[in-house]
Amino acid sequence: MKSPMPFVEKAFDLNDWFVLGSIAVTYTIVAMMPKRFSKAQTALIFLFSPTVSAMLDNSIGGHIFDLYDIMDGPAYTVMDFVVYFLYALFGYFFLYFYERWQLHGLKTVGFIFSWSIVAIGFESLCWICGVFHYKHGYGIPYSFCVYLCSQTATVIFYHFIAARSGTSPSLH
Repeated sequence: MKSPMPFVEKAFDLNDWFVLGSIAVTYTIVAMMPKRFSKAQTALIFLFSPTVSAMLDNSIGGHIFDLYDIMDGPAYTVMDFVVYFLYALFGYFFLYFYERWQLHGLKTVGFIFSWSIVAIGFESLCWICGVFHYKHGYGIPYSFCVYLCSQTATVIFYHFIAARSGTSPSLH
């Protein structure tokens, strides 16, 4: 019986090392940072960010639209799954600074805009390292709108979980 998700790819190369190295470095940074969220909030943040990313990737990058591939091609492998750990970290850092700086109103809009630019920068680095392969005229600039939407959803989600734990910053 053929496995639904191949464990190995065609080759273990730069994109694989880049993803694993990025995860190792960023998880180390998270471990050294002062804690701002409860364990439950952290777990939810680490689940929400890759879930939103996976939904968007499977909508835009797969099936009907097929605008890009992750890692080594259209076949879903273990390393494609591992990439989502980067999304979890990005969401954590995003909310960490959002909460630390206690942003409200237009500052939140500016923060989301700024972090969307940061996301574009990191996606560019991922593209250079072969994590993303664009097709059918898709390019990095199109991702900016995706980041605006996903990060707005992340802020809304954070307020939702923070309100239920009694730590919500007020919405002004």
